[in-house]
Amino acid sequence: MTSFTADEIALLARYVSDPNENIFVVSGLTGIIGAVYARYSRSPTGFRETFLREFLNNGNLDPRRADELIERVLVAYGDDSVGELEGTHLSIENISILATKEIEDRRIGGSPIEQSTRYIIYNTKDDNGRFRFFRDPKIMASEFGQRCEDTLNFVFQTYSELVSLLQDYFKKLKPIEDTQYAIRAGDEREYMLSDLSEERDLRAFRLTYKNDIKTKACDVTRVLLPAATLTNIGIFGNGRFFQGLLSHLYTLDAFEMNDIAARAHTALNTVMPRYVKRASRSYYLHSVDENMKDLSNSIFSSVTPDNDEDVVLLDNPKNDKEYMDFLLAVMLYKYSLCPMRQIRSVISKLPDERKIEIFNTYICNRENRRNRPGRALEFGYPLTFDLTLDYGDYRDLERHRILTQERQMLTPDIDFVISDEIDAVGFRGRVNEAVERSAELYNLLKKDFPYEAQYAVLLGFKIRWMVGMNPREAMHMLELRTGKQGHPRYRAMCQSMHNLISQRWPLIGESMSFVDHRSYYWSRAESEAGQRRREK
Repeated sequence: MTSFTADEIALLARYVSDPNENIFVVSGLTGIIGAVYARYSRSPTGFRETFLREFLNNGNLDPRRADELIERVLVAYGDDSVGELEGTHLSIENISILATKEIEDRRIGGSPIEQSTRYIIYNTKDDNGRFRFFRDPKIMASEFGQRCEDTLNFVFQTYSELVSLLQDYFKKLKPIEDTQYAIRAGDEREYMLSDLSEERDLRAFRLTYKNDIKTKACDVTRVLLPAATLTNIGIFGNGRFFQGLLSHLYTLDAFEMNDIAARAHTALNTVMPRYVKRASRSYYLHSVDENMKDLSNSIFSSVTPDNDEDVVLLDNPKNDKEYMDFLLAVMLYKYSLCPMRQIRSVISKLPDERKIEIFNTYICNRENRRNRPGRALEFGYPLTFDLTLDYGDYRDLERHRILTQERQMLTPDIDFVISDEIDAVGFRGRVNEAVERSAELYNLLKKDFPYEAQYAVLLGFKIRWMVGMNPREAMHMLELRTGKQGHPRYRAMCQSMHNLISQRWPLIGESMSFVDHRSYYWSRAESEAGQRRREK
């Protein structure tokens, strides 16, 4: 073990948890820690010695010298891997729900968290008295600007009135005086409100009841929120993740995404400028995207999308030819509105020269190794599902980023989900009007604003989403997402996925022993009560 002088120990104590231990935590070195760690591979000494020798000047961090050292390290080692050694937290606030999916869909190296539509009521207004939704400048400056404003205002007003009606409805369905919760720490017994006398127990019971009712109302009402709804997201990520995220957002032809990229880039430059310096628009991926859209339109222009089942476990390719047809179908999936089985059927009938055209268009002209094609090349897992689910439930399940995923554009063309409780409070007609106005706005916008038209689509409209996974990943996802506290609709979808796995491979299905096939009406009650117990 290296011996340090008293002065060196004092210097190190600012940045490491224990200068005299061989296992220690490093802090306070944002912006250069990645470079210090990168020296591990070519330095005969450890972190502390390297840091003292190369990254301090007269006992202090020298920003200019540190920057020069980072540049030298990046040149020597390559910033792709070094960027993974530096991380930071980034908050991105007042962005659309649509934007959050573009951000969260960057899978590796980042850990996001966002506001939940299951816990928050989105009926507040901004300082100007306007409902909080993203107003795209191009749309608002167009002939459709006022129509967009009026439609989404109507949708939010409908949402606000419905969430209030539903809370009153659920309170009558589950009166507080007839309800039981286990809210005492270390005590699993359930108590009625009349059983309690201590003020803290009474407060805990009432808070649990309030959240139980509110989350149930939010679960039903969130289908009315448009993709333009403003929300907040926080991310912890490494430099490589952020560089990839910024490049993706720069590449999209959408004002909001480009604006988020520019502002996030400015923020990240304050802590890790060297690790995001190459973030820029990918002309390669943009070209692939545009060419694949045109090619898909030419192939499917006369094809009417089938209405396939909501949960389909796709058949695996039986030979090399079927594998190539499957791969080509995946390449086209995100650019189509057809279910995967229909796309595979269309592909199987194409001549070889057309298939080669699809493949070459997707791969495109790669000028260097950093021109990496899209996720279609990842597919080939033993379990591949083609799912049709409402956008709200998709947003919950999409968070399983370890899965290989492709989704289609958000449209109002498949179906809309409405819960029975909306009929129970006599609001079906009003909701139907909101749904119709949303679809009409989308159809007005899609010609001139094909991407931005998605802002008009409500979370209750269904989207097609394909996911590939192995049995271990399926076990994790299905056991977690069928838990009692899950949303009823995505619980039902995951239960169906498990049933299909069990039918095809009984042993694999049986191994997923914690998949819960029961139904729960008050899905959040137990979870809310458990939170009260843990708070004491």
